[in-house]
Amino acid sequence: MSHHPLAVSVHRHEQFRQALRAHELPTSDADVDRLQEFDGELRAVLLSLIERIELALRGRLDEAGTETAGAFWHLEHRSFRPRAPVGTLRARFAHALAQSHDADLRNRPLDDLPFAVLAEELSLGTLSRTAGAVVPRLQEQVSRSFRMPQPTFRATLQHITHVRNCCAHHARVWGRPLGVPTPHYRRPTDLVERLAGAPVRSPYRSVVLIDHLASTARRPCSRSQRLTELLACHPDLLHGLHHPGGQQRAEEGSE
Repeated sequence: MSHHPLAVSVHRHEQFRQALRAHELPTSDADVDRLQEFDGELRAVLLSLIERIELALRGRLDEAGTETAGAFWHLEHRSFRPRAPVGTLRARFAHALAQSHDADLRNRPLDDLPFAVLAEELSLGTLSRTAGAVVPRLQEQVSRSFRMPQPTFRATLQHITHVRNCCAHHARVWGRPLGVPTPHYRRPTDLVERLAGAPVRSPYRSVVLIDHLASTARRPCSRSQRLTELLACHPDLLHGLHHPGGQQRAEEGSE
């Protein structure tokens, strides 16, 4: 019996081995360790890109709302769709303040805070719900800044939030479908072309979508370059992401 401390649980180690076996890849301990490193690096890069998306969403949502209804737009019913769960959103806002690490904010009433200040305390999930509840003209302005069609924006944010939670809780991304599908896109053309052939729940489709959204926040993006390099260094693992090119390589290798 080994006296070295375990890096991961035996169960997790075997899960990765089974994933490799399901994709007909080598399953030695070294192969399992390499896949775990790849999956961990992929999750880390995706989290860093999602952070960029989340920060941009805070600013762009506030900019759109402020232009329409002032700095306290989030307290105005006219900022939201007629059937939007405004009461639920306000409760989430208040809860975020109550949990703030800033003692001054914890003691301030919600009605005293402009959205620009409040947004820094909100989770990506609450930001996504807020962006999905605002009136169409605000949502259109925000979605356009991310180069996304407005009708798919809410579902896109729901998917990004799901991926963020998977990565933050160290769930394996490689070799499994994601629980929340990505929407079907008809534009922009460059995104549609990059997504072609990838199933709506595939990790690769999520990777492309997150990279696209993050690219609107800053150019060039070193984090995006890290993602490109990571995938290029492990061509044999692309099939487990349901990468169209990886699928083709797997079929060619089996001939």
